[in-house]
Amino acid sequence: MKLLKTLKAKLLRALAKRMKGKFVYAAAQYPLRKVVEEFIPSAWGPARALFYWPNTPTQEPLPVYLNLHGGGFVAGVPEHDDSYCRRLAHNLGCLVVNLDYVLAPEHPFPAGLRQSFAVLEWLAEQATTLGIDPQRMAVGGHSAGGNLATGVASLARGHQRLRVVHQVIDYAALDASEDPALKASGLDKPLLRPGLMRFFNSCYLSDPAQAYDPLASPLLATVDELRGMPPATLITAEYDVLRGEGEAYAEKLRQAGVAVHERMFAGCDHMFTHLGPDDSAEQAWQLIEDGLRRAFQVGAGEKVGDNPVNALA
Repeated sequence: MKLLKTLKAKLLRALAKRMKGKFVYAAAQYPLRKVVEEFIPSAWGPARALFYWPNTPTQEPLPVYLNLHGGGFVAGVPEHDDSYCRRLAHNLGCLVVNLDYVLAPEHPFPAGLRQSFAVLEWLAEQATTLGIDPQRMAVGGHSAGGNLATGVASLARGHQRLRVVHQVIDYAALDASEDPALKASGLDKPLLRPGLMRFFNSCYLSDPAQAYDPLASPLLATVDELRGMPPATLITAEYDVLRGEGEAYAEKLRQAGVAVHERMFAGCDHMFTHLGPDDSAEQAWQLIEDGLRRAFQVGAGEKVGDNPVNALA
């Protein structure tokens, strides 16, 4: 069974690598100083990452955005987010680190999460060499990547050497404990189907009981456990089966005193930022960009030791 699961996961990865987003930006539209592939040491082996360096004249340390791709914790590659990372690096003047984190079932929960957090720590440790500001770091992701992003933000609270000032949660999977068949959509054939979601969960969680761990299912965190989380930009889609848990998580964050800029995109399904409709995708990326810009600006005006809970989302 384990071998069959691994073979199926590898097939999904091969298919994912061949997929192309319908909504992308031309690289020339957002010129950068350079894009380089780096390998960051971690307990799970070298973590491959794409570094997007902005062409900015400032000598001040750059803010950092850690991007985590989707793919159900099983498939997906950072190249799927390439054009968006270029946009954010260019428009925000920040370093974007687009991480190729380890995948399940070879590396089940919490490996991908812990590696992503370890990369964030490594970036902070190398801040002087890289010319970045460890007190102005943000993390975000799409689908499974959104799950990992909020987990990284949770682990980073109270850190002595870095600060996450914003989290981007884009149509994220936030509750692995609920039967996927109960996650409804207004479409007859939504992008995410119960069978595929069950497969993703079975690969990611080596023990079904892990579905109740708030680091695997952030929605299950208590309000008290969410206090001190960074402000969030949270995006859902009308026909996405994950819409309900996204909206419930936004409400729980607000109950915990966390500033949340939430928007549901009407007429859209899962992965609409990559697959369209084009107008909605553009609006969503602008929303993400605006949220990060405000967070980086607020962070630039604060002292290193400050860690406000309710900065602007």
